[in-house]
Amino acid sequence: MSNPSDEVVAAGREAAFVAQFAQRVAARDLPPSPPPHGYDQESLEACIAAALPARFRYLDPRRARTFARVCYALMAAPRLHANALSAATATARLTLYRALPELIANGLLASQRVGRRQDYFLTRDGEDWLLTVTR
Repeated sequence: MSNPSDEVVAAGREAAFVAQFAQRVAARDLPPSPPPHGYDQESLEACIAAALPARFRYLDPRRARTFARVCYALMAAPRLHANALSAATATARLTLYRALPELIANGLLASQRVGRRQDYFLTRDGEDWLLTVTR
């Protein structure tokens, strides 16, 4: 014989289950919530810097910020040579010359010789990764 109070509790659980399902169905077509970061340069660089350690075995937070600045600059301009990249990131060229090989080795950037200068640009994988990270 079942207890009437057990039936009431079971009915309440079933109603809660159906209510949760109804909420999920109602929310499925809503636009995605905005990201926890803004879309200004500082926010995007911080977002990229926070995601970079997942791609590198070890990455000092200061280097992550430099790498993020490079990625952001190349999001804004498809190709930049070292002088332009240095100006866009407000970073010394020596710092860039240390960072660029690591970004290239990781597959985020590539370079191409154009005349007497070296142009740097995001790889297809780098673009896809940055799009995923910044959304």
